[in-house]
Amino acid sequence: MTTAPEAARLGEACAVYAAAFRQAPYHEDEHQAAGFAERVRRYAAERDGFRLALARDGDGPLAGVALAVLARPGDWWRDTAAAALSAQDARRWLGDLCLEVVHVAVRPDVQRQGVGTLLHDGLISGAPAPTGVLSCHPDARAAQRLYLGRDWTLLTEAFRTAEGQPGYWLMARDL
Repeated sequence: MTTAPEAARLGEACAVYAAAFRQAPYHEDEHQAAGFAERVRRYAAERDGFRLALARDGDGPLAGVALAVLARPGDWWRDTAAAALSAQDARRWLGDLCLEVVHVAVRPDVQRQGVGTLLHDGLISGAPAPTGVLSCHPDARAAQRLYLGRDWTLLTEAFRTAEGQPGYWLMARDL
């Protein structure tokens, strides 16, 4: 979807996000999880290329959610990523336009059943950018396997957006 979902669907997406990111290694609290809804609303209103992919478990509850936006020079996260790379790698992977994969979250009881792969593939399919970029927690082994298995390249293991944060994996791939 390319617009913010209605309140009920956004609530479902927030519940999936909270359940997924409450787990190790993230250990996000309810306040951090509530930030997801604000991010979805803000990105839908303010960022180009807003994409929200949802996966439902048949006719049942929402199984997963993924969020991406287009990133250009001047966007905070994109510029922070560029600063973590060599000038050559920043040009190659971030350039003037890339797809920033913000979140992929799968409900814990349906993890490792292909939902993350479906969300990932739907999120990047037809993206109007030549490359995609994302960061991944250094201890998120399942996420790392997903991205490496979908042809993402590890650019650095030392990407940080905040002081005291562990070094995240910064990854990219051609779209």
